[in-house]
Amino acid sequence: MKVLDKNNIQIEIWERGAGYTLASGSSSTAAAAVASKLGFCDSAVTVHMPGGKIYIEFNKSFSAIMTGPVTKICDGEMTHEMFK
Repeated sequence: MKVLDKNNIQIEIWERGAGYTLASGSSSTAAAAVASKLGFCDSAVTVHMPGGKIYIEFNKSFSAIMTGPVTKICDGEMTHEMFK
């Protein structure tokens, strides 16, 4: 993670089992949380990744709200057995 300023950080992601990843909401949220808790950034930050940007904001209870674009990557069907 690189802190660009109080409202922007930049990350690159390596996911175990998947390798280099262009973008990740959970990775973005984790990086923003650490930067905020350590005082490097405000409670609202834009996370810049090779695959795009996402805006992360933490409320008073430190719950995260992610705002950003989405891209459909596939279609599929889920069966009831998957949820047992």
